[in-house]
Amino acid sequence: MMKLILSIVCSMLVLQINVAAAEFYDPMRPPPYALNKLRLEQSKKNGPVKKAPGSEVKKATWVLSSILFSSQRQHAIINNRLVKKGDVIRGAKLIRVKPDSVRLLAKGKIIDLSLRKANQSIKKSLPERKL
Repeated sequence: MMKLILSIVCSMLVLQINVAAAEFYDPMRPPPYALNKLRLEQSKKNGPVKKAPGSEVKKATWVLSSILFSSQRQHAIINNRLVKKGDVIRGAKLIRVKPDSVRLLAKGKIIDLSLRKANQSIKKSLPERKL
């Protein structure tokens, strides 16, 4: 009986979480490409925008914070986001994960990121740790 009550309470919590997440989705919001097109048309209408000194667009940068490496999974934390092989982050696809480095492919160029010695953080799952 207690298991039944517990499962009902858990399912109600899951439903409330899904409903709360659905509240943040706006189905009428235009897709990003449409917003970019609108901004481009507005900038053409208003003339060229003069940039303030020092406001040049920076190239995309990737910061490798940590690597989670085991025989079952190879994940990396890049720009504070957990990514796995095949995922795309800031226009670059993660193509390889090693215990101390990762390789990205962006616009046909290979980008190798490695952990700095001072900030080295390699996480291993419990079965692979030597206790």
